Amino acid sequence: MTLNRGIISSPDERDMFIGWARAPAVDRRFLVAALPLGLAGVGGAGYALAAALDDPGAGAWLTGATHEVEGVFSRTPYPMLRIADPAAPFGMRTILVIAEGKCTSALALDAFAGEAVRASGVLIERGPRRALEVPLAHQDWIAQLDAPPSPALAAPAEEDLGPVSLAGMIMDSKCFFGVMKPARGRTHKACASLCIRGGIPPSFWARTPDGREAVLLMTNADGGPMGDAILPLVAEPARVTGRLVRVGDIVQLRADAGDYAPADA
Repeated sequence: MTLNRGIISSPDERDMFIGWARAPAVDRRFLVAALPLGLAGVGGAGYALAAALDDPGAGAWLTGATHEVEGVFSRTPYPMLRIADPAAPFGMRTILVIAEGKCTSALALDAFAGEAVRASGVLIERGPRRALEVPLAHQDWIAQLDAPPSPALAAPAEEDLGPVSLAGMIMDSKCFFGVMKPARGRTHKACASLCIRGGIPPSFWARTPDGREAVLLMTNADGGPMGDAILPLVAEPARVTGRLVRVGDIVQLRADAGDYAPADA
C-alpha cells in the first residue's frame, strides 16, 4: 500500500468501502442480489401480519350521496328513525340517528319525538344495521310531515327473549357500522370511548355458537340509555349477564353497567 498526496492506493482498494467514494463492486453485487430478497421478505411478513388480524367486516360509510328517509322519530333509548319496510324483518327498519363528529347528545330533537318526519343525511351500514349521519350545526336535515305517525312505528311491540350471558366487546355504533376500519379492539378504544361519551349508542359485538356475528344495541336494565360508567370496559374483551328484548326489528341487550365485567375476571 502506498500513500501518495492523501490518496490511498493498494491492489485491493476496489474492494474497500470509502464513504465518499463509489461503492465497491463486491458491495454493489451484494445489494443487487439482496434487495429483491429483502423486499420479498418484508412483503411476506406484512401479508402474514395482515392475515392474522380480525376481519374488519363489511361496514360502509356512504359519503358519496345524501339519503332521504321518511319514518317515525323516537328519542328512546337513543335518537332513531323507524321506517316501514315490508321486505325487512317485522315490516320495519330502524335507523339510528348520529351526528357528525362525536356529539350526538347535542342534537336538539325533542320537538320531533313520536312524530312522522322526513330526514336526510349520510348512510352508514353494516349488514342489516343502519345509521344516518346528520349535521350538528343546523336542523335543515329533519322536517315534520303532515301525516300522522304510524302507531306500529311509534310504539313497536316488545318481545322478551329471556336472560343471556355473553362474551364479546363494547363498541360505538357509528364507527363499528362502517365509519372506521378497524372499529373494534384496543386500537380503537380512545375513539370509541369519546363517541359513546358523546351520545353515540354503544353496541355489544359477540359471536353466536355457530360463528355468526351478533350486534346488540346496549341499554340499561330498564331499556334506557347507557351511562358513562361503562366506559372503562369499552373496546376490551368483556362479559355480561342481562336480558335480550326485541323492539321492532332491533334486539336490545338490557343490562346495567355493573352487570359487565372484564372477560378474564
